[in-house]
Amino acid sequence: MQKLTITFLFILIPLFVFSQDTTASKNWGYKGYSGGMFIHSGYVQSKQFYVSDLQCNVIEEQVKGATFGLGGKMSIYLNRHFRVGGEGYFSSCKYGTYKNSSRVAWGGLTLDLLYPVKKWAPFIGVTLGYGSASNLIFIERQRQTFNEKPAIYFTNSFSIVNPTIGVEFFTSSRISLLFKMDYMLNISKTFPSYPQGVRFYLGVHFYQKKSEP
Repeated sequence: MQKLTITFLFILIPLFVFSQDTTASKNWGYKGYSGGMFIHSGYVQSKQFYVSDLQCNVIEEQVKGATFGLGGKMSIYLNRHFRVGGEGYFSSCKYGTYKNSSRVAWGGLTLDLLYPVKKWAPFIGVTLGYGSASNLIFIERQRQTFNEKPAIYFTNSFSIVNPTIGVEFFTSSRISLLFKMDYMLNISKTFPSYPQGVRFYLGVHFYQKKSEP
């Protein structure tokens, strides 16, 4: 609940400030669209969790390490300072002695507030959506046969609130370089293998707008 409250404050305070700009608030309507692809990296860590091998021995595991991934975003502008759209990403992390794999995939509705200044556009935003986290864990047998290693695979789904902060640099009226960072919050059922941490994104945005950004 505390995380959810902080997130809503993160959204509502800028919206309140923006609403005081009467000139901007009157200029609503379709202003064009933008979209692009992004790479990202960061560091994630889960709580400790436990699995069992074939001999029912309990093994302690923890997702911990660098994460890498790809994704994309598409938005429409309803105001010079506001855009709404959707995005989808996946992010993977290798961890443990046998290079276990944790993969998170998510997507949802995006809301962004921008403050364009010449060729720059700082922004804050949030993604409201849904995701799934899967783990593939390799366990070495005490008595190996044909060098086989048994594996455990499980998936958990969850709902997300994902606050974002970033900046765009416009190389032209149709293209921008975008950098952002986020911290994805699991607001539904919790599970110890969920990897959380900061991710950093870099990508190219393509524009088709009625007016200059």
